[in-house]
Amino acid sequence: MKSLVTIKEGSIGHWVLRLLAAAIVVAIMLWIPTKGSNGLVTSATEALTLMSAAMALNLILGYTGQISIGHSAFYGTGAYVTGILVSKYEWSPWLTFPVAFLFAFVVGVLVSFPASRIKGVYLALVTLALALVFPNLLRWPKLESLTGGGPGIPNGDSALDTTGFNIGRRDGQMRNFEIFGWDPFGDLRGQGAIPFYYWIAAGIAVIVYLVIRGVVKSRAGRSLIAVRDNETAAAVMGVNLVATKAFAFGISAGLCALPGSVTAIRLGAVSPDIATLTILGSLTFLIIMVIGGAGSLWGPIIGAALYVFVTDRTGGWADDEAIPGVLRPFFGWSKIPPGSGIFAVILIVLMFVAPRGLVGVWKQYSPRVVRVVPRPAGVAHDAKPALVADTTTNSTPEGESE
Repeated sequence: MKSLVTIKEGSIGHWVLRLLAAAIVVAIMLWIPTKGSNGLVTSATEALTLMSAAMALNLILGYTGQISIGHSAFYGTGAYVTGILVSKYEWSPWLTFPVAFLFAFVVGVLVSFPASRIKGVYLALVTLALALVFPNLLRWPKLESLTGGGPGIPNGDSALDTTGFNIGRRDGQMRNFEIFGWDPFGDLRGQGAIPFYYWIAAGIAVIVYLVIRGVVKSRAGRSLIAVRDNETAAAVMGVNLVATKAFAFGISAGLCALPGSVTAIRLGAVSPDIATLTILGSLTFLIIMVIGGAGSLWGPIIGAALYVFVTDRTGGWADDEAIPGVLRPFFGWSKIPPGSGIFAVILIVLMFVAPRGLVGVWKQYSPRVVRVVPRPAGVAHDAKPALVADTTTNSTPEGESE
């Protein structure tokens, strides 16, 4: 298949494309909180939170090949760690993020030990049990003093009346957020809180993306992919299967806890009834990842944006007059917003026409326009003299020169 444009990896043209893509992403992220409506900013905040959780799940399913339907428990762990530390012990919400990560990391590693000995549908059932047990564990009477039971936290025993930044609710609240004297949000007791929470969710999404990208591009990432493709071959090549799966589960669980902390801060309260803390949350993360494209860095990002767009656009379709005329015969009978059903139909269609998700479609057809030719293994720079390349080839293992 011929391409209109062929670019070598690492060339000036390749860097121009990468910088252009980065500029577009940054421009969109800046435009949403500055020019978009409050509703758009709120939806974008939700999308950023979901894509962070889906990216964490992608490290397990997309790159390691382990099916997990229990990531809502890790998400909820982050939410409750933040809620408990802020409302009961008056911690700063900022300090709860690393604690939530470490706590969920330990839980993830513990879960990985039985998970490392099973796979396929059996692993799915074990993680499914984790997702089902977690909300009931939060309601357990013996833990009610800590978790607040069914009503959640904060409760009457809490030192504070919110798990968030307590904006505009009592004396000493956080009214402004200044950066070296610059006040980008204004009074946080009003509409300024909406873009403030957006940037918290955006910062967590960037951190999760960079951590996962660093893991995937490292030797540990190559071990994860080897385990996914063929566990027996990976073990023969010296990959420690138990340690690799424990590392992947721990990092994935810890990263999934971070958007949970964002949810606790943004809502100001947590309870077992929050959808993303239940099995519905795990399924949502899974659907987002599969539609966007499992095993790709951009898959969960695109999937989360599409999911929130579809559910928001169809949120008022319970009213027949709100449904576009062309689609009214198909959805006019529905008495509830059909967003989830529409997304399910999209998922089914994609599984037939694009099993690798939307990113897979892009990778399949984009080379017809622009093809990036990978750099040969073991070659760090195209301009390297042949004599030098010959003398270093014998002393440097292939693929380790970069």
